[in-house]
Amino acid sequence: MSRHLREIRLPLVRGVLALMALELMALAVGCGPPAAVSVPAAGDQAPPPTLRTDSRAAPSATGVAPRLVDVARASGIEFTYFNDEVPDRFFLPEVMGGGAAWFDYDGDGRLDLYLVNGARLKNPDPAQTEHANGLYRNRGQGSFVLVTQPAAAHDGGFGQGCAVGDFNADGFDDLYVTNFGRNALLRNNGDGTFSDATAEAGVGDPRWGSSAVWLDIDADGNLDLYVVNYLHVNWDNYKVCEFHGQPGYCGPGQYEGVADGVYLSQGDGTFREGAESLGLVAEQGKGLAIAALDFDHDLRAEIYVANDMAPNFLFTRSRPESAGREEETHWNDRRAYRDLAPMAGCAVSDDGQNEASMGVACADFDNDGLPDIFLTHFFSQKNTLYRNLGNLLFQDDSRRTRVAATSYQTLGFGTVAFDYDLDGDQDLFIANGHVLGPRQKPYAMRPQLLGNDGSGRFDDLSDLAGPYFQQLWLGRGAAGADFDNDGDVDLAVTHLNRPFALLRNDSPAGSHYLGLELTTASRIAPVGARVVVTQGERRWCRPVVAGGSYLSVSDARLLFGLAAVAEPVDVEVYWPSGERDVFPRLAVDGYWRLRAGQSPLRLK
Repeated sequence: MSRHLREIRLPLVRGVLALMALELMALAVGCGPPAAVSVPAAGDQAPPPTLRTDSRAAPSATGVAPRLVDVARASGIEFTYFNDEVPDRFFLPEVMGGGAAWFDYDGDGRLDLYLVNGARLKNPDPAQTEHANGLYRNRGQGSFVLVTQPAAAHDGGFGQGCAVGDFNADGFDDLYVTNFGRNALLRNNGDGTFSDATAEAGVGDPRWGSSAVWLDIDADGNLDLYVVNYLHVNWDNYKVCEFHGQPGYCGPGQYEGVADGVYLSQGDGTFREGAESLGLVAEQGKGLAIAALDFDHDLRAEIYVANDMAPNFLFTRSRPESAGREEETHWNDRRAYRDLAPMAGCAVSDDGQNEASMGVACADFDNDGLPDIFLTHFFSQKNTLYRNLGNLLFQDDSRRTRVAATSYQTLGFGTVAFDYDLDGDQDLFIANGHVLGPRQKPYAMRPQLLGNDGSGRFDDLSDLAGPYFQQLWLGRGAAGADFDNDGDVDLAVTHLNRPFALLRNDSPAGSHYLGLELTTASRIAPVGARVVVTQGERRWCRPVVAGGSYLSVSDARLLFGLAAVAEPVDVEVYWPSGERDVFPRLAVDGYWRLRAGQSPLRLK
């Protein structure tokens, strides 16, 4: 968040990209060849855009105008994150929370909603219920009911984010809640209630946790946990900074970073620390967001950590040709990870600057079969889109794609890649809001909807998207989900000092879709898998992603927009095990459950 930028000497990145561009054409196995890669020379970068953005763009090529309507209160959700903000105290945790998670906790086929809440920062009471996290059960027909207390889904900490995963493989998703202070693991008992399993599991990280993600990190068939930690801040070392003669919140430049936590399942409900043994150690970051997915089509998930004014991490077990021949022993251990972000070109900006990474969204924005990386950043600095060139190489493509031009007047947090109009292209939602404090202008900001023109270039459609986008908010967490199972993605958005928003997507008209729920026999989410959907001459390739956004959890199902075409589709799934399944002629306009080696099951 700090505007002070630290340079990192990575001038060789552009050169490496240019030299290797011609070697990247055959990497998208199972997704068809990627589009030809054009890498500009170092001196051919486009000039910096002006700080004005044109939000008067037309709707997408489908002609569908965006319409997202806040139905939170009408749906029975009345929730405001309690940040315990005290005037002129400027204690940084006050302005950083909180998250949201979509998951079906009771197994009834409808996505429920979990909202993380704050608590008293000084002299906290772990047993307090005044500012409880909110578990809202989806009753169908667009209606939710608060069930936190009967479900025992409360945690008394100063909440930040959350992660969803079935850590004990009993068929019911569990919750991990990150806090400013001790984190909590809430085990789903399968009867509509939760139990606090933090102590027995050994995952009560006491540091300032932000985002977290569940995945099988060490490839042993058990679900592990990666916890992103932020800063070392307490009542003894916190500071108040001055901006333009007025006091405000100090950013990450004033504090030391904190190492992330990696908890490896031992298969019996307990975990052990595993960061050092697996090489998941880099310079201490100042992490706020995380996403896990397969960037290079080898069916092994990479772990991407977005750090605030520190280089981002790209941990991988893959060994791309660009990694060289050194450290043979390291690469011979298939469990071991290495941070390749500096070499890959996704650690810092194209001019070697650290950026204030808050939120992350990973999707194939340019439809070349390879997932790209979008990051939200600080006010007066650009958001960043790293284009995936294959072989774990990325290019900062923020200016060509226009995400830079649309972001200089905003400070972004949560972000969701979703196809608002079901035309087959991934659009972007961004929750915006400043962090310096109420004495600084601007503070509250408008959210944004960026429409993808089909080539991976974006227009700001916020003026067209509805009343919510005309208001000023301190946006933080964002999570996408088709909560009403009507075939389009809706948005949950958390704010400071104003109520939670549930943005129902009323945009698509006459468009078709395909929804996929991927499961495995071990009940572990197949992070690292990819799905190829073919409909006539059209083809989409999507990875299974864990994490993303900021502090939040989106719908785990994959949703493909098919525009006006209603023809059946063919689906190929490349599982992390190496197995490949083909599911031909699946009917559209519904959800299918796909399991390795089994027949597809129509859910709706």
